[in-house]
Amino acid sequence: MKAKRATTKSKSQLPTPADLKTRKDALERGESIPSRVFQMEKKADGSYARIEVNAESQRRKSAREWKAKSKVAQARHTLGMTQGEFAELLGVGISTLRSWEQKKREPSGAARMLIAIAIKHPEVLQDAVA
Repeated sequence: MKAKRATTKSKSQLPTPADLKTRKDALERGESIPSRVFQMEKKADGSYARIEVNAESQRRKSAREWKAKSKVAQARHTLGMTQGEFAELLGVGISTLRSWEQKKREPSGAARMLIAIAIKHPEVLQDAVA
């Protein structure tokens, strides 16, 4: 898969909040290459140095981290909900949701189906919540 490099528009064509969220989500999933990435390192004298990191390696790292997340965490992130909000939507306790996200337990029955719907069609659950 060839990743896309993030682009910017002229000042007269500012991106909408929805465009920014789409770009942010693509960066977090490792689907697009960030324009620049920096890492802060503390020097021995107590000051900080800003070091530029290779953008492609950051994209690969983001993709690995996204794939390592549980399906439950991916669904919650896609909907842009907190753990409390998502747990309430599914009708489960927050501790149950956390154990699913940490892959300690697996959701069963209706919860698994709602999570599958959240992954494939997040707008359906967002409409149900609204």
